[in-house]
Amino acid sequence: MPNPPAHTARLFDGGRRERFFVISLAIALVLVRCFVPVRYEGYYFDSDQAVVGLMAKHIAEFKEFPLFYWGQNYMLGVQAWIIAPFFWIARPSVAMMRLPLTIINAAVAVWLVTGLARALTLRPALAFIAALPFIVPPPALSGYLVQVYGGSIEPFVYILFLWTLRNRPLAFGVFLAFGYLHREFTIFAVPALILAKGTRREFWTRETLQRAKWMLIGFAVVWISFDDLRMHLAGEPLGLQMASLASQLCPTSDKLPSRIRSLVTEALPMEFAGVRQPILYFGMNTPVVAGSTIMAVLFGAALLLMIVRLLVIRAPRVERGGHHPRSGAGDDDRFGVYLAWIGVITACAYPLSCQVTLHGTPLLRYLVFVVLLPVGLCATYFQRERIAALRGVVAAVFVAWSAMNFVDHARVIRQAVAEPPHSLHRELADYLTSRGIRYARAVYWDAYIVDFLARERVLVASLDISRHPDYERQVDAHASSAVIITRQPCEGSATVALWCVTR
Repeated sequence: MPNPPAHTARLFDGGRRERFFVISLAIALVLVRCFVPVRYEGYYFDSDQAVVGLMAKHIAEFKEFPLFYWGQNYMLGVQAWIIAPFFWIARPSVAMMRLPLTIINAAVAVWLVTGLARALTLRPALAFIAALPFIVPPPALSGYLVQVYGGSIEPFVYILFLWTLRNRPLAFGVFLAFGYLHREFTIFAVPALILAKGTRREFWTRETLQRAKWMLIGFAVVWISFDDLRMHLAGEPLGLQMASLASQLCPTSDKLPSRIRSLVTEALPMEFAGVRQPILYFGMNTPVVAGSTIMAVLFGAALLLMIVRLLVIRAPRVERGGHHPRSGAGDDDRFGVYLAWIGVITACAYPLSCQVTLHGTPLLRYLVFVVLLPVGLCATYFQRERIAALRGVVAAVFVAWSAMNFVDHARVIRQAVAEPPHSLHRELADYLTSRGIRYARAVYWDAYIVDFLARERVLVASLDISRHPDYERQVDAHASSAVIITRQPCEGSATVALWCVTR
């Protein structure tokens, strides 16, 4: 590998103490930000997440082995399979669902710190500072990184692992297909790699086309295998996934300009805590208000400074000779650029979703990869910037912004400990089980969450959206003893929390 530039070499410090300290600190900070979502089920838990929990419960009990998220033509049930072994350790609960996701969050944080330090020849401390937007994001975004929606933190693993496979095209194609079938955002790795490669002359070579061929072969093998498996299990082709995804895209809609405005003026500022906003706005049960406009302006100014300086600073040349063709050593220093492009592409794709509305709650789960933009940008900047004072300014802003987020997390923890978030659905589930009610009907947003919290001692069929038809069949078979659960107000019915229970 060629010797790094002198200014980069001065930044490198392979000291074990520093590496151990920043890795330990990264893990500790991730555990702190994940504490409330893991510890308190009343903080944020809905039927979408409950469906994954029920899938994991069925896997753990060897009842069934779902390939895809129940009721969907896309999104592999990987998250349920990850959670299932934890249900062998302890009974199914929200905490046990989110514990493995917390572990993966910590693993991604460590991967980013060590990967950036090694690939860009940075001191571990500087790599840690660059990774802070992921390690300590604002509470709202942090909440989404441990939500059990079927795919929240796992795509980060795919994105990072695909980088390591970039010069192994067959393996890359296989893993890309698997990641895409799990969460479609994984496909962003392909254009990000192309853009990170640089010039056309560097990219359009016979070797690159040969790699593309093997990547497509690997992708096709996995796709055809899953298509055959799905046909045998459900009698439906995998092509329905493409149709489902296509139906959610509105690239030519006349609402596209308003969705772009929503991204720039609402979604991104809220994702990076650029406005003072109650966390309750994102559905998370806490009265804490988080964010700071002043800190967001400083953070944005730091990003702008880095972009301008990187446009001015010429990237170091990469020698092409003397490397093993599969090692990828020659382009390791583009890891930060790759991460930054992932964030940019994610932001560009966001307005194409039909579900985005102006003045609506931002769909942060569609924007989680955007956090990689400041991570990759900062790491690349630290590698190339020769003016120590400017590096210090950027580092100070990143640390200050992350410290603000940490303080907001601490306030959320203090509030949760003082007044634990109450789960009304837990109250409803306990009411039904304590009275021996075995079968019920309710709308989707009440049905599956009660099914999970009651650990299926009560079977609640959905009156609208059906994710698991077997529940409806069982309740229909016991229609005479089933109760109806509706939202208040009501007359002549038993009431519990927000609901009326009618026989």
